[in-house]
Amino acid sequence: MENLKFVLEILKNKKDTFKRDYFIPKAWNTAGCHEGILYEKDGEICINPYEYYACVIENHILRYAGQNGCYNEFSGERDRDLIQELKGKIIYSILVRAFTAWYHTEGVLSPGTFLKTICLLPYLKNMNVDIIYLLPVFEYGTKYKKGDLGSPYAIKNIYKLDKNLHDPLLGEFAEPLIETEFKAFVEACHILGIKVMVDFVFRTVSRDNDLLVEHPDWFYWIDLEYADCFSAPVTGEKEPFAVDRDSIGILYRSEGISKYIAQFTYSPDKIDPEKWAKLVERHKKTGENILGLIESEFKITTVPGFSDVVNDNQPPWTDVTFLKFYFDLHEEAKKYVGENTPPYIMQDGVRLSVFRGRLENRELIDYITGVIPYYQKTYGIDGARIDMAHALSPDLNTEIIKRAKAINENFILWSEEFDPVKAENAKKYGYHFITGTTWEIYNGIDEPGFNSALITDNLLKSGLPVIAALETPDTPRAALRYQDKRILSMLVFLNYFIPNAVPFINNGMEVMEIQPMNLGLGNTEAGRFVLDRTDPMYGKLAFFDAYCIHWKNTDCIGDILSHAGKIRKSFSDILTKKENFIIFPKMLKHTKITSLCYYDNDAGRGVIFVANRDKQEKVEIDIEKFVPAHIGKKKLEVVYAGNRSAGEPTFLSQKTCLGPCEFLIISIQ
Repeated sequence: MENLKFVLEILKNKKDTFKRDYFIPKAWNTAGCHEGILYEKDGEICINPYEYYACVIENHILRYAGQNGCYNEFSGERDRDLIQELKGKIIYSILVRAFTAWYHTEGVLSPGTFLKTICLLPYLKNMNVDIIYLLPVFEYGTKYKKGDLGSPYAIKNIYKLDKNLHDPLLGEFAEPLIETEFKAFVEACHILGIKVMVDFVFRTVSRDNDLLVEHPDWFYWIDLEYADCFSAPVTGEKEPFAVDRDSIGILYRSEGISKYIAQFTYSPDKIDPEKWAKLVERHKKTGENILGLIESEFKITTVPGFSDVVNDNQPPWTDVTFLKFYFDLHEEAKKYVGENTPPYIMQDGVRLSVFRGRLENRELIDYITGVIPYYQKTYGIDGARIDMAHALSPDLNTEIIKRAKAINENFILWSEEFDPVKAENAKKYGYHFITGTTWEIYNGIDEPGFNSALITDNLLKSGLPVIAALETPDTPRAALRYQDKRILSMLVFLNYFIPNAVPFINNGMEVMEIQPMNLGLGNTEAGRFVLDRTDPMYGKLAFFDAYCIHWKNTDCIGDILSHAGKIRKSFSDILTKKENFIIFPKMLKHTKITSLCYYDNDAGRGVIFVANRDKQEKVEIDIEKFVPAHIGKKKLEVVYAGNRSAGEPTFLSQKTCLGPCEFLIISIQ
């Protein structure tokens, strides 16, 4: 924990030098820190940040540190059932630059930083968070950026941290300093028993990625004149489809394919080697953007990215481009395209899981497979989600995972797989859980077949746990979709008790943030305009713009999440074992009631979750029908009664009425 102590020492040494106002949201101070607080005003507290942040680190994080002080090392424990273990955890997703962004000085929005995020760890611990999932924290490109800032997924250099995550309170930016800040963050998480996962992107990079300088032939190039109107090829087929060996002919025989391929050209080093060498020398001397120079001197540019689905209605990904993992065409493409065609990419070329050449770009593969080990060894991260892993080759996926597990056998791996049926394939690679689509299924909570859609048709079909999410960074916000707080409360608890799942909280959900971070899933362009026009964040998306969470919201569900997490933890030994979940076929068909039952025969205890999903009518239930007959007579006790009207009894009788959106958690002993 030397890095955390180093940061603490800087804060302590500077606390007497700070003489101006600096505000943070009152909601950040769940630790109850008193040092450094000057006064409170309108949902904010004015602090001496050096004194306040030092207090949080020293009194609410370091006090829990053990004697050995090694918090960037891995557990050497073997033979752990990591998949089962993960079902007992709660994940919290963070986009650092937005999570702790705030108007510390009036009128100036400061981005989130590692330092401020360290100081919110007690806040997250209060919600029983076990794993923090960080969206990309790397240096990102601003050439062709979207929004005010650009996307963290448009990675310019994956071996460098985003300099904007450095906190100026600690001094002027320097790469060794921000590296220390991230190490301190990981150490602080580990002290509090929190694992750190990071989102990695390997299929796409920013259009002006640093690799251009030494390896321009690792990219696909088009003539600059086509850049503004570039779009992925489409076919006469109206429906979107993922191209495979059966449908590749449809793509290559489509009208306009020859014209599409004709947009591509060779890399600048191949077009004019001497001119290229001079341009690189100029870039290194002046620091001018390498892609800007190429466009100016060669009149070519890197091809914009696009979906691997043919006829997808997504517009081009103008801020990213594809890396070239093979230098030759795959065999199917050779049937339609001549060998002397300049390197090009279509949807088939994106899908390396299906179509691969023979001439492997081994140097690029070594570069990519070394990324996660670098972050393991340098910072001590505990896990990773690999964005678009389905678009990587099986061999590359295998090598990435093999190298990560060689360093830490218990390294946590999250697959971006949505289809539960394909979870078994992800499991073979070594992944521990998948993304799934629980957020989408919850949209059908009013539907008669909701229970089967969620449980038997989804969760129990998956060979791996699925993230249990009311929202994700890519979807509409839960507080916008479920504006009736009774429904939202019921869904929070249901989400914490569904089988074969890992509960997931998206940053801002607890303060009932309604503005989406991105429009990637289940949204339209209109979805960005859900805030009041007078709100400074109106129309902004955290993925692309300077954004801060509405921390001053008073109508929040943080306490609900905290309570749900504590109750879940008390039954985690029961909930995590697959064999403990008991299916009641009749209950699955119920149009208004959702019930979940777990019972551990060895422990002789269990738990029942039962909810009335109807928003208008009460429902009478027979408690005995929710208890498995084979366990015999047991003591039943209400642990929690959610959305119960004041004065309503919480004791159990054989016949019990549940009002609209009411739910019970019942222990079996």
